Amino acid sequence: MTQPKNSLPDRIISFIKSDQSSQEELEVAFNQLACDIFAYQFAKNQPYRLLAQQQRRTPMTTKHWQDVPRMPIQAFKRMTLSTEDISQAADIFYSSGTTDPVHKSQHYLSRLDVWETAMKQGFKQYVMGKRQKITILSLFPDQVANPHSSLSRYINTAIATFGTPDSQVLFRDGAIAMAALKGALDHARTMNQPVLLIGASFSYVHLLDALATSDQRYPLPEGSIVFDTGGFKGQARTISMTTLYTQLSEFFNVPRAHIINMFGMTEISSQCYDGNLLLDNDEQPFTFDKVVPAWVRIQILDATDLKPVTKGEPGILAYYDLANWDTCLAILTEDLAVETDVGFKLIGRVNGAAARGCSIAVDELMKSQALGERS
Repeated sequence: MTQPKNSLPDRIISFIKSDQSSQEELEVAFNQLACDIFAYQFAKNQPYRLLAQQQRRTPMTTKHWQDVPRMPIQAFKRMTLSTEDISQAADIFYSSGTTDPVHKSQHYLSRLDVWETAMKQGFKQYVMGKRQKITILSLFPDQVANPHSSLSRYINTAIATFGTPDSQVLFRDGAIAMAALKGALDHARTMNQPVLLIGASFSYVHLLDALATSDQRYPLPEGSIVFDTGGFKGQARTISMTTLYTQLSEFFNVPRAHIINMFGMTEISSQCYDGNLLLDNDEQPFTFDKVVPAWVRIQILDATDLKPVTKGEPGILAYYDLANWDTCLAILTEDLAVETDVGFKLIGRVNGAAARGCSIAVDELMKSQALGERS
């Protein structure tokens, strides 16, 4: 797909890469882009337009990003949400389907450069800090084994952009390649070369299980990072994040401040990271709250009526991602969170009685599509 110079995606890329001179300028630029993206999606994404019309929202009446209609995340499982011809998609991400094997979320990418720019910019800022390169050892399948996984593309891109020549994927034939992993860790220790271990939560659970019968430890060189991309949901066994990170810290002799977690989903193009590595590099007190990048905004909404809550109160996380230019800018997630001075803290998933707001949003969505079919 060919886009004209200074097209909407090119403007988004420029915004992601830019350093705004003031917070006020940043907000003005973000708001303008968000409203332009909404207008574009309103015109070219029919299910989204029908939802907006059901809520009596149009580009003419929507002047602030907080008023952009939010697409319930469940819609990605049942609808084609794209502004472009999906047959020409540069890539398609599918969710794992752990919570609903029949209906998997589908995220169509019209072009990869916007997604890659957001991924690289976030990784550079919140993971790499002052580093230019680091040896990345992945405990998650690569794109060859898992071609439509957003996380697999994420890891391949991280290795290609920020990894040293010793970087490699150590998940092979459906399991962590333990012998190869031990060899890579031994080499890193011999060379006193910091490493970045990256994998989903269940990767680390399986790793610790496999090594539980041995008293051997693998203290990593100073400056090493353990990166947990999340993903306990749907796994056969879970442990608390606190327990997992304590075990990882002890096993690899990595300080807690160098264990980082990411918030990411199939349906979004930009990730949010714990702030500990960012603030640690600046020699400030670190935090494990998620930091929101400049091209993303969040709102925390009351679970019953979807109205914004007071800062510090729990609610449903709404996510506004400029890099989602060709699907839906604004998404109503199923995550509970609390807004903090740094960004937000995840506290769980919406379920049961607390899901009333989500149910209302989905009901609106289904009514809008039904009306669209009859019109």
